[in-house]
Amino acid sequence: MQEKKKKVLLICPNNTLDTVYPALILSLQAIRAGAESMVFFTFDGVKVVLKNGIKKVKYYPKGFLGAIPGISYLFTKIMIKLAEERAFIPRPEELLEMCQIEGVKFYACLMTIQMMKIEKKDLIEGVEIIDAAGYMKLALEADINMFI
Repeated sequence: MQEKKKKVLLICPNNTLDTVYPALILSLQAIRAGAESMVFFTFDGVKVVLKNGIKKVKYYPKGFLGAIPGISYLFTKIMIKLAEERAFIPRPEELLEMCQIEGVKFYACLMTIQMMKIEKKDLIEGVEIIDAAGYMKLALEADINMFI
């Protein structure tokens, strides 16, 4: 008798490095561990799966530094470079592509799509749009459901 495949569902609510890196890294590792892996993008997270959206992901430092004009640009460059050189983590756009190639399923929140007036053609290939009921069906079937 074959063992049932585990399911991992991650929620990505932002288009910031501190949300996108964990969502993509964990979903990729779930696939590699033999699980079915899914990421649900909602609110600003939907911007990640817009065409070229992954290239616009930013890092905003906490506290007063985050309010300085242009600081997010500088900190984004620094954080991506540190991730590459010290942790050997690919750039966000490479991680996204790896997830797609290895079979991570991407879902976009219908409510967010409607609020932001996004059309299906604006999304990267393979993203499925689902409503709250569709998300809940996935969540109830998942062995791990994590809000990043």
